Amino acid sequence: MTAPSLHEQQPRDCPECNTALVGRYCHECGEKPPDPHDLTLKHFFHHGLHELTHVDSKIFRTLRMLIGSPGVLTADYLAGRKQRYVLPLRLFLVVFALNLFLYTRPGVALYDMRFILNASPNGKLLDDKLEHGAEKRHITKDALFEQLNEHWQHNVSFFQLGDVFFFAVCLAIVNRRRYFVEHLIFSLHALSFSFLLGSVAWLYYWRYGFRQNVVLIIVSLALHVLYLWRAIPKVYGTTSGGALLRAFLLILGLELSRSFFISFTLMVAIVQTLRPH
Repeated sequence: MTAPSLHEQQPRDCPECNTALVGRYCHECGEKPPDPHDLTLKHFFHHGLHELTHVDSKIFRTLRMLIGSPGVLTADYLAGRKQRYVLPLRLFLVVFALNLFLYTRPGVALYDMRFILNASPNGKLLDDKLEHGAEKRHITKDALFEQLNEHWQHNVSFFQLGDVFFFAVCLAIVNRRRYFVEHLIFSLHALSFSFLLGSVAWLYYWRYGFRQNVVLIIVSLALHVLYLWRAIPKVYGTTSGGALLRAFLLILGLELSRSFFISFTLMVAIVQTLRPH
């Protein structure tokens, strides 16, 4: 079907929802009917520049509020102020994708079976099982690891919202008498901050490799506690002392959430890799 020319006379109906127009914009959906001015180069470049700067300003404004004003993004969203920031789910997906990309790079691969074997006290036992599995499939252990890592990284991206849901349950336990969606929004913002912080920590791991650093761990935990301590009163109206206690409890919930998420996706990947064909 050929699109009608804008030089032709067009009926005064909305092109989006077919509502009869009474002005320049549709009063039902807000769509603006096209006119010849929309196809001028001046309008095209002006509109494109506006879209780019508008998106950029949203991203920078959202990140600035996420880092500098914990809890404000959630409070504004629940109050209905949604247009000025990147939506919570989109923000989480972008930050999570960045974090996953960084931690699957060679040398700093957190989602790598070799790293788990080196870090786990039962690594030798699991290594023997995987070596046996590689022999049964007549492939090298390295090839088996590559298959397992591919499954694992796919699972991490597929089940990523499970991590959000699990932490939201922790929020619901600590902060009762709220709609569960409110906890989900707070969870999306809290985990966005957590993954963003992890992306910054990646710079250290990229430079020095994965090694235990007490100072880095303490700083990370302190920043998480500070974030939750400042965010909770703005969303849940808790006193400062109560917010601090809940922040420590939620840090435990966050660690449990992350451990469960990583362990669950890894177990699924092992089953997928070792199942009989």
